[in-house]
Amino acid sequence: MTQPSSASLPPDLPIAKASFNSKGSSVGNISTGTRGGYEYVTFDYDSHGEMSHPETVVAIKTPSPTIPDTSLSRASQLQLERVGEWVFSFEAQRIVSRSKIDNVIDDIINLLEYAKGFPQNS
Repeated sequence: MTQPSSASLPPDLPIAKASFNSKGSSVGNISTGTRGGYEYVTFDYDSHGEMSHPETVVAIKTPSPTIPDTSLSRASQLQLERVGEWVFSFEAQRIVSRSKIDNVIDDIINLLEYAKGFPQNS
């Protein structure tokens, strides 16, 4: 269940090391929770760049898969990136409504479970 959070991002979330992060960016609509045994954080991210478009980012805390990106995730247009203990996921220029975020989180968890079956992740 998504739980709105009035707090900021978790202190152990390494957003500063994510490839999409840029100086002067902002986050909003932060939610945290647990689904399927996974801790997650969702937020809307805006880089405020010249060609920027806000997008919803889902970060899931999981030790595996080491390499979360697969042909299935690429076909779904989701970008998956491991940074430390977290996997960041987003679709470029897409804001996900709060009423649909649980479905997106479930889809990402399924993609991560699928990726665990590949040799590079065993």
